[in-house]
Amino acid sequence: MDPIIAGGLVSVGKNLLDGISNQLTSKKSVEAQGRVSFSAELGKASGQDEPKPFSDSKSARSALLENPQVSSFMGRNENSQVYLEKRADGSVQFLSSSGETLVLPKESKACKQAINYFDLCLEENSHLSKFRPNAVFIDA
Repeated sequence: MDPIIAGGLVSVGKNLLDGISNQLTSKKSVEAQGRVSFSAELGKASGQDEPKPFSDSKSARSALLENPQVSSFMGRNENSQVYLEKRADGSVQFLSSSGETLVLPKESKACKQAINYFDLCLEENSHLSKFRPNAVFIDA
């Protein structure tokens, strides 16, 4: 078969299928589904569909320090440097220069606040550590 004729037949078949499918689906039903941005769909798929509750790292840090576990950890390490790291499993880890650590599970509210603080510090380019490239400094 001639390639030009074969291409034409494929094009005719495609146009025929498009015409049939357009008649089966009305515009109203497509518009009723609504349009969702890619970032919103990605957030839903990754489980991060909550908006960030804080707009700056200072307010996020103060809310994080209100958590009893975190405030207790910071109280025990007043004279030490404390760093916050994200972990591969979605949890966060506080590391003190004294050697003490605190791990917050990813399901906890404190973990979500800590991740919010971490992300805001990266966005603002503040509280970054020269010695720990994957951590941010948190001061009491």
